[in-house]
Amino acid sequence: MLLDYVGSLQLPGPDAQLLAVVMAIRAARRGVGNVTGQDLAALRLSDPREAVHVLRELGRQMGDAIFDSDPAAPPVSVTVPDLVGEAPRPLPFGKTRRSRVSGWTIRTLSAKPVKKLPSAARLAGLFVAAHATSNASRRASARHP
Repeated sequence: MLLDYVGSLQLPGPDAQLLAVVMAIRAARRGVGNVTGQDLAALRLSDPREAVHVLRELGRQMGDAIFDSDPAAPPVSVTVPDLVGEAPRPLPFGKTRRSRVSGWTIRTLSAKPVKKLPSAARLAGLFVAAHATSNASRRASARHP
């Protein structure tokens, strides 16, 4: 659902797509969420300013403080206009589901095999992990402890 939504945005590259995934998760419940400069830095985008520019062109609203990776910096409010409003919504996540999806996404993107790969490869890893069965994951872990 989340990856389908981001795929429907027709973004020009994987940097903007990864950032759109994070923003969609954070704003899934009300259309507004918080993103920190550390979140942006953790995505390891090749050109974060261009990714932010592309998303702003699609109507995402966020301040330039998003580029501040100081841990003490406050989060930046991000508005995703197509997630604002009443049902039906593209991402009908409740609080618990949104939190689980967020945690799963961060763990997947920061997993050792993918965390230093280019954005396109990490996005592909996210897609593969989202479509893998739990049995396949257990079999892979059993072979590669």
